[in-house]
Amino acid sequence: DAVDDVARVRALASPQLIGSPEHRTLDLNALSSIGVKLVGRLAGIRDRQAMFSGSLRNVCALADLKMNRLLDGIEDWIDIHGFRSDSTTPERPAPTRVDDRPALNLDLGSGEIRSVVWATGYRPDYSWLDLPVLDRKGRLRHDGGVVTDAPGVYAMGLPFMRRRKSTFIHGAGDDAREITDSLRSYLDLQSHLRLAG
Repeated sequence: DAVDDVARVRALASPQLIGSPEHRTLDLNALSSIGVKLVGRLAGIRDRQAMFSGSLRNVCALADLKMNRLLDGIEDWIDIHGFRSDSTTPERPAPTRVDDRPALNLDLGSGEIRSVVWATGYRPDYSWLDLPVLDRKGRLRHDGGVVTDAPGVYAMGLPFMRRRKSTFIHGAGDDAREITDSLRSYLDLQSHLRLAG
């Protein structure tokens, strides 16, 4: 309820924070420096060849641009509210390094692949759900996880379902506690209807 446009917020990427006692940065540049090969979006597989979209350079440049806009906004807020210390220098990650000619295909039978890191955003596919509960973009219509067009259907773990941490394991508990009231009311109603019928 505190968010002005929940549909917009649910469509935004969820920033992830990582850390270690050594304060190491784990980003695509760090992975590349230890031998991870960035290949971009998988477009298909044919004749034992993995084919990639060719948009890796552009996708990384746009991600860097969005990240820097976010960091600019944070820095502006710090300056406006007087939290800047003379001794603090803002740290910015280096631009993502991408080969001048990223791979467009890869022979899956060559033996050079030792492991795969599937690091991608995804869009859920609800085409299997035979209920009238999807919006025009194929997203589940719900109010905090309660699927209003299909009484008795609930969702968990969706982006910003009830709060920013809804997609994380530690956010599921809070969301589940709030959904149980709706579920309990639904089950009570069903029980009364059966007894009355």
